[in-house]
Amino acid sequence: MPIGLNTFGHMKRITRVWGTLAIACAATASFTLAANPDAHAATTATTPDTDVAVPAGFTLLPAGSYAPLPVGDPDLTETRSVETLAPGVTLTHIVRGDEPAAIGSVNTTMRGPFVVNTVTIDPTVAKGHLKVVHPEHLTDRANVGQLVTKANGLVGINASFFDINDNYGVADGLAIDDGTIVGNPNGEDHASGVHNGKTSGPIVDSASNNLVLNGDFTWSGTITNPVSGKSLTLTEVDKNTFVPSSCANLVDQTACTVAGDLVKFDPVWGATTPVGHGVEVVLDKVGRVLSVDTTRGVALQPGQTSIQATGSYAAQLLDLVANGHNIHTDIQLYNDGKNVPLTPNTAATTASWVQVDDGVNKYPYPKGVDTPITRNPLTSVATTRDGKIILFTVEGRASFSVGMTYPEESAALLAMGAWNAVNLDGGGSTEMYAGGQYVTTSADGYVTGSTGQTTWNGKLRADGDAIVWVP
Repeated sequence: MPIGLNTFGHMKRITRVWGTLAIACAATASFTLAANPDAHAATTATTPDTDVAVPAGFTLLPAGSYAPLPVGDPDLTETRSVETLAPGVTLTHIVRGDEPAAIGSVNTTMRGPFVVNTVTIDPTVAKGHLKVVHPEHLTDRANVGQLVTKANGLVGINASFFDINDNYGVADGLAIDDGTIVGNPNGEDHASGVHNGKTSGPIVDSASNNLVLNGDFTWSGTITNPVSGKSLTLTEVDKNTFVPSSCANLVDQTACTVAGDLVKFDPVWGATTPVGHGVEVVLDKVGRVLSVDTTRGVALQPGQTSIQATGSYAAQLLDLVANGHNIHTDIQLYNDGKNVPLTPNTAATTASWVQVDDGVNKYPYPKGVDTPITRNPLTSVATTRDGKIILFTVEGRASFSVGMTYPEESAALLAMGAWNAVNLDGGGSTEMYAGGQYVTTSADGYVTGSTGQTTWNGKLRADGDAIVWVP
Protein backbone atom coordinates (compact mmCIF):
# COMPACT_ATOMS: atom_id res chain seq x y z
CA MET A 1 0.00 0.00 0.00
CA PRO A 2 1.49 3.41 -0.87
CA ILE A 3 2.37 5.87 1.86
CA GLY A 4 -0.60 8.03 2.75
CA LEU A 5 -0.85 11.74 3.44
CA ASN A 6 -3.83 13.87 4.21
CA THR A 7 -4.91 17.45 4.75
CA PHE A 8 -7.03 18.77 7.52
CA GLY A 9 -7.58 21.63 9.94
CA HIS A 10 -8.95 25.13 10.16
CA MET A 11 -6.06 27.55 9.74
CA LYS A 12 -6.36 30.69 7.58
CA ARG A 13 -5.10 28.66 4.66
CA ILE A 14 -4.84 24.90 4.18
CA THR A 15 -3.61 23.31 7.40
CA ARG A 16 -1.82 20.04 7.01
CA VAL A 17 0.35 17.54 8.79
CA TRP A 18 1.79 15.44 6.04
CA GLY A 19 4.02 12.44 5.68
CA THR A 20 2.12 11.29 8.72
CA LEU A 21 0.37 8.38 10.31
CA ALA A 22 0.14 5.53 7.83
CA ILE A 23 -0.73 1.90 8.50
CA ALA A 24 2.04 -0.69 8.37
CA CYS A 25 -0.45 -3.46 7.70
CA ALA A 26 -1.23 -3.54 3.98
CA ALA A 27 -4.53 -5.25 4.62
CA THR A 28 -5.83 -2.19 6.48
CA ALA A 29 -7.42 0.53 4.38
CA SER A 30 -7.62 3.40 6.85
CA PHE A 31 -5.40 5.23 9.27
CA THR A 32 -5.73 7.43 12.34
CA LEU A 33 -4.33 10.95 12.44
CA ALA A 34 -4.46 14.24 14.29
CA ALA A 35 -6.91 16.92 13.36
CA ASN A 36 -5.00 20.09 14.23
CA PRO A 37 -1.93 19.54 16.44
CA ASP A 38 -2.66 22.80 18.24
CA ALA A 39 -6.15 21.55 19.06
CA HIS A 40 -4.83 18.32 20.61
CA ALA A 41 -7.64 16.37 18.97
CA ALA A 42 -7.81 13.16 16.97
CA THR A 43 -9.98 11.86 14.17
CA THR A 44 -10.10 8.96 11.74
CA ALA A 45 -9.51 9.41 8.03
CA THR A 46 -10.52 7.24 5.11
CA THR A 47 -8.18 5.72 2.55
CA PRO A 48 -5.94 8.42 1.05
CA ASP A 49 -6.37 9.58 -2.51
CA THR A 50 -3.97 8.17 -5.09
CA ASP A 51 -2.06 11.46 -5.34
CA VAL A 52 -1.79 12.17 -1.62
CA ALA A 53 2.01 12.06 -1.72
CA VAL A 54 1.65 15.62 -3.04
CA PRO A 55 0.13 17.85 -0.33
CA ALA A 56 -2.55 20.30 -1.39
CA GLY A 57 -1.06 23.51 -2.75
CA PHE A 58 2.22 21.85 -3.72
CA THR A 59 3.69 21.35 -7.18
CA LEU A 60 4.98 17.89 -8.09
CA LEU A 61 8.52 17.89 -9.42
CA PRO A 62 8.89 15.63 -12.46
CA ALA A 63 11.02 12.54 -12.00
CA GLY A 64 14.46 13.06 -13.48
CA SER A 65 14.58 16.74 -12.54
CA TYR A 66 16.44 15.99 -9.31
CA ALA A 67 18.93 13.46 -8.00
CA PRO A 68 17.20 11.05 -5.57
CA LEU A 69 18.47 10.93 -2.01
CA PRO A 70 21.27 8.35 -1.56
CA VAL A 71 19.39 6.81 1.35
CA GLY A 72 17.99 3.28 1.41
CA ASP A 73 17.94 0.96 -1.58
CA PRO A 74 18.75 2.68 -4.89
CA ASP A 75 15.54 1.47 -6.57
CA LEU A 76 13.15 3.16 -4.11
CA THR A 77 10.42 5.34 -5.57
CA GLU A 78 10.93 8.98 -4.62
CA THR A 79 8.34 11.74 -4.86
CA ARG A 80 9.19 15.41 -4.43
CA SER A 81 6.84 18.35 -4.34
CA VAL A 82 7.43 22.00 -3.57
CA GLU A 83 5.57 25.04 -2.29
CA THR A 84 6.79 28.63 -2.34
CA LEU A 85 6.22 30.08 1.13
CA ALA A 86 7.53 33.50 0.09
CA PRO A 87 9.85 34.79 -2.63
CA GLY A 88 13.15 33.02 -2.04
CA VAL A 89 11.69 30.61 0.55
CA THR A 90 10.76 27.14 -0.72
CA LEU A 91 9.38 24.17 1.19
CA THR A 92 10.18 20.75 -0.30
CA HIS A 93 8.36 17.57 0.73
CA ILE A 94 10.14 14.30 -0.05
CA VAL A 95 8.73 10.79 0.27
CA ARG A 96 11.29 8.10 -0.51
CA GLY A 97 9.87 4.57 -0.53
CA ASP A 98 6.22 3.67 -1.08
CA GLU A 99 5.58 0.77 1.31
CA PRO A 100 5.09 1.25 5.07
CA ALA A 101 7.77 -0.40 7.16
CA ALA A 102 7.06 -3.45 9.26
CA ILE A 103 7.15 -2.56 12.94
CA GLY A 104 10.19 -4.68 13.73
CA SER A 105 12.27 -3.45 10.81
CA VAL A 106 12.27 0.33 11.33
CA ASN A 107 15.94 0.36 12.33
CA THR A 108 17.15 -2.15 9.75
CA THR A 109 15.10 -1.92 6.57
CA MET A 110 16.65 -0.36 3.51
CA ARG A 111 13.21 0.03 1.94
CA GLY A 112 12.26 3.07 3.98
CA PRO A 113 10.03 4.93 3.77
CA PHE A 114 11.86 8.19 4.50
CA VAL A 115 9.74 11.35 4.82
CA VAL A 116 11.82 14.54 4.63
CA ASN A 117 10.64 18.14 4.86
CA THR A 118 13.16 20.84 4.08
CA VAL A 119 13.02 24.60 3.61
CA THR A 120 15.55 26.38 1.39
CA ILE A 121 16.03 30.11 1.92
CA ASP A 122 17.90 32.30 -0.56
CA PRO A 123 18.87 35.42 1.43
CA THR A 124 19.64 37.30 -1.79
CA VAL A 125 15.98 37.01 -2.78
CA ALA A 126 14.03 36.51 0.43
CA LYS A 127 13.21 39.53 2.53
CA GLY A 128 13.88 38.91 6.18
CA HIS A 129 16.42 37.55 8.61
CA LEU A 130 17.28 34.37 10.47
CA LYS A 131 17.18 34.53 14.25
CA VAL A 132 17.25 32.33 17.33
CA VAL A 133 14.05 32.53 19.35
CA HIS A 134 13.56 31.25 22.89
CA PRO A 135 10.78 31.80 25.42
CA GLU A 136 10.95 34.70 27.85
CA HIS A 137 13.53 32.86 29.94
CA LEU A 138 16.10 30.20 29.18
CA THR A 139 14.44 27.99 31.77
CA ASP A 140 11.11 28.14 29.96
CA ARG A 141 10.09 25.82 27.15
CA ALA A 142 7.70 26.20 24.22
CA ASN A 143 6.91 24.25 21.07
CA VAL A 144 8.27 25.49 17.77
CA GLY A 145 4.93 26.83 16.60
CA GLN A 146 4.72 29.05 19.66
CA LEU A 147 8.26 30.32 19.12
CA VAL A 148 7.68 31.06 15.42
CA THR A 149 4.46 32.88 16.30
CA LYS A 150 6.22 34.85 19.04
CA ALA A 151 8.73 36.15 16.48
CA ASN A 152 6.10 36.74 13.75
CA GLY A 153 8.15 34.28 11.73
CA LEU A 154 7.39 32.42 8.53
CA VAL A 155 9.13 29.13 9.25
CA GLY A 156 11.14 27.60 12.08
CA ILE A 157 12.73 24.41 13.35
CA ASN A 158 13.73 23.22 16.80
CA ALA A 159 17.35 23.86 17.66
CA SER A 160 19.38 23.35 20.85
CA PHE A 161 19.98 20.14 22.70
CA PHE A 162 18.82 20.68 26.26
CA ASP A 163 18.60 18.76 29.51
CA ILE A 164 14.95 17.84 29.98
CA ASN A 165 15.39 16.79 33.61
CA ASP A 166 18.02 18.82 35.44
CA ASN A 167 18.50 21.95 33.39
CA TYR A 168 14.97 22.78 32.25
CA GLY A 169 15.01 24.11 28.66
CA VAL A 170 18.50 25.55 28.94
CA ALA A 171 20.85 24.71 26.07
CA ASP A 172 23.40 22.03 26.92
CA GLY A 173 26.20 24.05 25.40
CA LEU A 174 26.73 27.26 23.46
CA ALA A 175 23.98 29.90 23.59
CA ILE A 176 24.18 33.56 22.59
CA ASP A 177 21.30 36.01 22.97
CA ASP A 178 21.50 39.47 21.38
CA GLY A 179 25.29 39.34 21.44
CA THR A 180 25.57 38.14 25.05
CA ILE A 181 26.94 34.69 25.82
CA VAL A 182 24.25 33.04 27.93
CA GLY A 183 25.58 29.51 27.61
CA ASN A 184 29.16 28.36 27.32
CA PRO A 185 30.43 25.65 24.95
CA ASN A 186 30.94 22.31 26.68
CA GLY A 187 28.20 22.98 29.17
CA GLU A 188 26.44 20.75 31.68
CA ASP A 189 26.32 17.90 29.17
CA HIS A 190 29.96 17.89 28.16
CA ALA A 191 29.34 15.32 25.42
CA SER A 192 26.84 17.55 23.66
CA GLY A 193 28.31 19.82 21.05
CA VAL A 194 31.55 17.90 20.70
CA HIS A 195 32.19 15.59 17.76
CA ASN A 196 34.69 15.18 14.96
CA GLY A 197 37.07 17.32 16.99
CA LYS A 198 34.79 20.36 16.89
CA THR A 199 32.44 22.07 19.29
CA SER A 200 29.72 23.25 16.96
CA GLY A 201 27.33 26.20 16.91
CA PRO A 202 25.50 27.28 14.92
CA ILE A 203 26.22 30.98 15.28
CA VAL A 204 23.77 33.24 13.46
CA ASP A 205 24.29 36.86 12.41
CA SER A 206 20.77 38.14 11.79
CA ALA A 207 22.05 41.31 10.10
CA SER A 208 23.91 39.47 7.34
CA ASN A 209 22.13 36.08 7.60
CA ASN A 210 25.58 34.53 7.85
CA LEU A 211 25.83 31.19 9.67
CA VAL A 212 28.97 29.65 11.13
CA LEU A 213 28.32 25.93 11.15
CA ASN A 214 31.80 24.44 11.19
CA GLY A 215 33.24 26.31 14.13
CA ASP A 216 35.52 24.93 16.82
CA PHE A 217 34.31 26.98 19.76
CA THR A 218 35.97 27.43 23.13
CA TRP A 219 35.55 30.09 25.80
CA SER A 220 37.11 31.80 28.75
CA GLY A 221 35.48 33.55 31.69
CA THR A 222 36.96 35.36 34.67
CA ILE A 223 35.83 37.65 37.45
CA THR A 224 38.40 40.07 38.83
CA ASN A 225 38.60 42.45 41.76
CA PRO A 226 40.65 45.36 40.34
CA VAL A 227 41.45 46.65 43.85
CA SER A 228 43.02 43.47 45.18
CA GLY A 229 44.01 42.05 41.80
CA LYS A 230 42.49 38.70 42.72
CA SER A 231 40.58 36.76 40.07
CA LEU A 232 38.64 33.53 39.67
CA THR A 233 37.89 31.45 36.58
CA LEU A 234 34.22 30.83 35.84
CA THR A 235 33.17 27.22 35.36
CA GLU A 236 29.86 27.90 33.54
CA VAL A 237 27.61 30.64 32.19
CA ASP A 238 23.85 30.35 32.73
CA LYS A 239 23.93 26.65 33.59
CA ASN A 240 22.35 25.01 36.60
CA THR A 241 24.78 25.31 39.52
CA PHE A 242 26.45 22.07 40.60
CA VAL A 243 26.85 21.28 44.31
CA PRO A 244 29.44 18.60 45.18
CA SER A 245 27.69 15.50 46.46
CA SER A 246 29.99 15.31 49.48
CA CYS A 247 28.88 18.81 50.50
CA ALA A 248 25.26 18.66 49.35
CA ASN A 249 23.87 18.99 52.88
CA LEU A 250 26.22 21.75 53.98
CA VAL A 251 24.21 24.94 54.47
CA ASP A 252 27.50 26.82 54.84
CA GLN A 253 29.26 25.98 51.59
CA THR A 254 32.34 27.94 52.69
CA ALA A 255 33.14 24.94 54.88
CA CYS A 256 33.37 22.68 51.82
CA THR A 257 36.85 21.86 50.56
CA VAL A 258 35.70 20.11 47.37
CA ALA A 259 35.57 22.11 44.12
CA GLY A 260 32.04 23.03 43.08
CA ASP A 261 30.80 25.57 40.53
CA LEU A 262 31.36 29.25 39.85
CA VAL A 263 28.55 30.32 37.53
CA LYS A 264 27.52 33.67 36.05
CA PHE A 265 23.78 34.28 35.62
CA ASP A 266 21.87 36.80 33.50
CA PRO A 267 18.25 37.97 33.90
CA VAL A 268 17.28 35.91 30.84
CA TRP A 269 18.02 32.75 32.86
CA GLY A 270 14.67 32.70 34.64
CA ALA A 271 12.38 34.36 37.16
CA THR A 272 14.97 33.54 39.82
CA THR A 273 18.46 32.12 39.74
CA PRO A 274 18.89 28.53 40.99
CA VAL A 275 17.98 28.15 44.66
CA GLY A 276 20.15 26.20 47.09
CA HIS A 277 23.15 26.20 49.38
CA GLY A 278 26.06 28.39 48.39
CA VAL A 279 27.08 32.02 47.94
CA GLU A 280 25.57 34.51 45.46
CA VAL A 281 26.86 37.97 44.60
CA VAL A 282 24.62 40.34 42.62
CA LEU A 283 26.25 42.95 40.37
CA ASP A 284 24.82 45.93 38.53
CA LYS A 285 25.61 46.73 34.90
CA VAL A 286 28.98 48.34 35.76
CA GLY A 287 30.00 45.55 38.13
CA ARG A 288 29.18 47.26 41.41
CA VAL A 289 28.38 44.74 44.17
CA LEU A 290 24.72 45.16 45.12
CA SER A 291 24.37 42.24 47.51
CA VAL A 292 26.27 39.29 48.96
CA ASP A 293 24.18 36.36 50.16
CA THR A 294 25.22 33.10 51.82
CA THR A 295 22.39 31.28 50.10
CA ARG A 296 21.45 31.06 46.42
CA GLY A 297 18.35 32.23 44.58
CA VAL A 298 17.53 35.83 43.60
CA ALA A 299 15.30 37.62 41.11
CA LEU A 300 17.65 39.54 38.81
CA GLN A 301 16.50 42.88 37.44
CA PRO A 302 17.34 44.12 33.91
CA GLY A 303 21.01 45.04 33.72
CA GLN A 304 21.97 42.95 36.74
CA THR A 305 24.02 39.77 36.79
CA SER A 306 25.02 37.42 39.56
CA ILE A 307 27.80 35.00 40.41
CA GLN A 308 26.92 31.81 42.26
CA ALA A 309 29.55 29.74 44.05
CA THR A 310 29.35 26.29 45.59
CA GLY A 311 31.91 23.98 47.16
CA SER A 312 35.33 25.49 47.72
CA TYR A 313 34.48 28.35 45.34
CA ALA A 314 32.08 29.74 47.97
CA ALA A 315 34.84 30.91 50.31
CA GLN A 316 36.94 32.10 47.39
CA LEU A 317 34.09 34.24 46.03
CA LEU A 318 33.51 35.86 49.44
CA ASP A 319 37.22 36.63 49.63
CA LEU A 320 37.22 38.09 46.11
CA VAL A 321 34.46 40.62 46.81
CA ALA A 322 35.66 41.54 50.31
CA ASN A 323 37.92 44.45 49.35
CA GLY A 324 36.36 46.10 46.35
CA HIS A 325 33.11 47.71 45.25
CA ASN A 326 33.34 46.74 41.60
CA ILE A 327 33.94 43.33 40.07
CA HIS A 328 35.03 43.02 36.46
CA THR A 329 33.52 40.12 34.49
CA ASP A 330 35.18 39.10 31.24
CA ILE A 331 33.75 36.36 28.99
CA GLN A 332 35.23 35.63 25.59
CA LEU A 333 34.29 33.21 22.81
CA TYR A 334 36.85 31.75 20.42
CA ASN A 335 36.55 29.93 17.12
CA ASP A 336 39.61 27.79 16.44
CA GLY A 337 41.50 29.96 18.92
CA LYS A 338 40.48 33.28 17.38
CA ASN A 339 38.25 35.73 19.22
CA VAL A 340 34.65 35.82 17.94
CA PRO A 341 33.32 39.40 17.78
CA LEU A 342 29.80 39.61 19.18
CA THR A 343 27.21 42.22 18.18
CA PRO A 344 23.55 42.68 19.15
CA ASN A 345 22.73 40.71 15.97
CA THR A 346 24.66 37.63 17.10
CA ALA A 347 22.85 34.57 18.41
CA ALA A 348 23.77 30.90 18.80
CA THR A 349 22.29 27.54 19.66
CA THR A 350 23.71 24.17 20.67
CA ALA A 351 24.28 21.58 17.97
CA SER A 352 25.67 18.12 18.60
CA TRP A 353 28.29 17.90 15.84
CA VAL A 354 29.36 18.97 12.41
CA GLN A 355 27.77 16.80 9.72
CA VAL A 356 29.31 18.45 6.66
CA ASP A 357 32.44 20.60 6.77
CA ASP A 358 33.27 22.60 3.63
CA GLY A 359 31.74 19.92 1.43
CA VAL A 360 33.31 16.99 3.30
CA ASN A 361 31.06 14.36 4.89
CA LYS A 362 32.16 14.25 8.54
CA TYR A 363 29.80 11.44 9.46
CA PRO A 364 30.06 8.74 6.78
CA TYR A 365 29.34 5.09 7.42
CA PRO A 366 32.31 3.38 9.08
CA LYS A 367 34.40 1.43 6.59
CA GLY A 368 32.72 -1.83 5.76
CA VAL A 369 29.40 -0.83 7.33
CA ASP A 370 26.56 0.05 4.99
CA THR A 371 23.47 -0.83 7.03
CA PRO A 372 21.75 1.31 9.66
CA ILE A 373 21.88 0.64 13.38
CA THR A 374 19.57 3.17 15.02
CA ARG A 375 17.28 5.60 13.22
CA ASN A 376 15.52 8.61 14.71
CA PRO A 377 13.63 11.74 13.69
CA LEU A 378 16.35 14.32 12.99
CA THR A 379 16.72 18.07 12.58
CA SER A 380 19.65 19.94 11.10
CA VAL A 381 20.60 23.29 9.60
CA ALA A 382 22.90 23.72 6.63
CA THR A 383 24.26 26.27 4.20
CA THR A 384 25.11 25.77 0.54
CA ARG A 385 28.32 26.92 -1.07
CA ASP A 386 26.52 29.91 -2.60
CA GLY A 387 25.01 31.02 0.72
CA LYS A 388 21.53 29.50 0.76
CA ILE A 389 20.15 28.27 4.08
CA ILE A 390 18.63 24.79 4.46
CA LEU A 391 16.34 23.83 7.35
CA PHE A 392 16.08 20.03 7.36
CA THR A 393 13.83 17.55 9.17
CA VAL A 394 13.11 13.85 8.75
CA GLU A 395 10.22 12.01 10.40
CA GLY A 396 11.08 8.81 12.22
CA ARG A 397 10.37 5.93 14.60
CA ALA A 398 7.20 5.02 12.72
CA SER A 399 5.97 2.83 9.91
CA PHE A 400 5.25 5.81 7.64
CA SER A 401 8.81 7.11 8.05
CA VAL A 402 11.60 5.14 9.65
CA GLY A 403 13.88 8.12 10.31
CA MET A 404 17.58 8.23 9.55
CA THR A 405 20.91 7.37 11.09
CA TYR A 406 23.51 10.15 11.27
CA PRO A 407 25.38 8.78 8.23
CA GLU A 408 22.10 8.72 6.30
CA GLU A 409 21.41 12.29 7.40
CA SER A 410 24.87 13.43 6.22
CA ALA A 411 24.41 11.71 2.86
CA ALA A 412 20.99 13.34 2.42
CA LEU A 413 22.32 16.79 3.33
CA LEU A 414 25.19 16.50 0.85
CA ALA A 415 22.78 15.41 -1.87
CA MET A 416 20.63 18.48 -1.18
CA GLY A 417 23.59 20.80 -1.68
CA ALA A 418 24.87 21.29 1.87
CA TRP A 419 28.39 22.71 2.04
CA ASN A 420 28.34 23.05 5.82
CA ALA A 421 25.82 21.45 8.17
CA VAL A 422 25.32 20.64 11.85
CA ASN A 423 22.98 18.21 13.57
CA LEU A 424 20.47 19.82 15.93
CA ASP A 425 18.30 18.18 18.57
CA GLY A 426 16.11 15.42 17.17
CA GLY A 427 13.93 12.60 18.39
CA GLY A 428 10.83 13.91 20.13
CA SER A 429 12.06 17.48 19.63
CA THR A 430 11.99 17.40 15.83
CA GLU A 431 9.46 20.01 14.66
CA MET A 432 9.07 22.24 11.62
CA TYR A 433 6.42 24.96 11.57
CA ALA A 434 5.79 26.84 8.33
CA GLY A 435 3.15 29.24 7.09
CA GLY A 436 1.09 29.04 10.28
CA GLN A 437 1.02 25.25 10.63
CA TYR A 438 3.05 22.20 11.55
CA VAL A 439 4.81 20.50 8.67
CA THR A 440 6.00 17.65 10.87
CA THR A 441 4.43 15.56 13.57
CA SER A 442 6.66 15.53 16.62
CA ALA A 443 7.97 12.10 17.58
CA ASP A 444 6.37 12.77 20.97
CA GLY A 445 3.06 13.13 19.16
CA TYR A 446 2.53 9.74 17.60
CA VAL A 447 2.62 6.13 18.73
CA THR A 448 2.83 3.09 16.46
CA GLY A 449 1.17 0.08 18.06
CA SER A 450 1.82 -3.63 17.63
CA THR A 451 -0.80 -3.80 14.84
CA GLY A 452 1.10 -1.20 12.83
CA GLN A 453 -1.44 1.57 13.30
CA THR A 454 0.06 4.94 14.14
CA THR A 455 -2.09 7.26 16.24
CA TRP A 456 -1.70 10.84 17.31
CA ASN A 457 -1.66 11.39 21.07
CA GLY A 458 -2.07 15.16 20.99
CA LYS A 459 1.41 16.04 22.26
CA LEU A 460 4.05 18.39 20.92
CA ARG A 461 7.32 18.57 22.80
CA ALA A 462 8.20 21.94 24.26
CA ASP A 463 11.74 22.84 23.23
CA GLY A 464 14.26 25.33 24.53
CA ASP A 465 14.62 27.44 21.39
CA ALA A 466 14.08 27.54 17.64
CA ILE A 467 15.80 28.82 14.52
CA VAL A 468 13.27 31.05 12.76
CA TRP A 469 13.10 32.94 9.47
CA VAL A 470 11.36 36.26 10.09
CA PRO A 471 10.15 38.18 7.01
